[in-house]
Amino acid sequence: MVKDMTSYIYDTLRDEILSLVLKPGDDMAENRICERFSSSRTPVRTAIQRLSDAGLVDIAPYQYTKVSLIDFSIAKQMIFLRSVVEAKILKALMKQADAFMIEDLEHIIRKQEILLSSNFEAPAFYALDTAFHSYFFSKTDNAYIWSMLQNNVHYTRLRMLDIVEVKDFISIVDEHKKMLAMIRQRDEKDAEGIISCHLEGGIRRIRERSNGRYSGYFRNYNKE
Repeated sequence: MVKDMTSYIYDTLRDEILSLVLKPGDDMAENRICERFSSSRTPVRTAIQRLSDAGLVDIAPYQYTKVSLIDFSIAKQMIFLRSVVEAKILKALMKQADAFMIEDLEHIIRKQEILLSSNFEAPAFYALDTAFHSYFFSKTDNAYIWSMLQNNVHYTRLRMLDIVEVKDFISIVDEHKKMLAMIRQRDEKDAEGIISCHLEGGIRRIRERSNGRYSGYFRNYNKE
């Protein structure tokens, strides 16, 4: 029972941290979590330690337990890595894309457009954005690489911050359409450019449109 409660607390808090329901720097006081989950201290402490091991919580004994800040430097490095890899993946997809693949990608974009015309929660858009890009990797037999790229808590939260707080959904969809046009035309010449521009867009939008109000969510924020 304790093990099940520990996993439940861990999974719930992890999802809330990654989706920014719990924001960087938010207090994670043990007694509050015990009250929230009607739990004893043992499973709560174990869950918090697991979150700390995953890089999602910072613990200073007898001082504080908080949601960790997003490491801006690490997130930028992940964007650089993904840009290099995904440009190659996009080119590989162009070589093999058939009418069925084009239709699949068009369908994802159409679902994004339908979503934008309705009342929706930002995580629903995040899921479709992820589906669009993960398709590139899965269809080129690179699903494992995709899972590795997605398994970074700093980069995941930066992406979610862009979607949940900045909310420039139209720009993201427009760039998806440009990628689809390139795939349809098998136009490889600007694959690096469009991928870099698209993946770096989150940082650009956060800096240009936030007026610095999210700088407290980051560490190493001013490092270029």
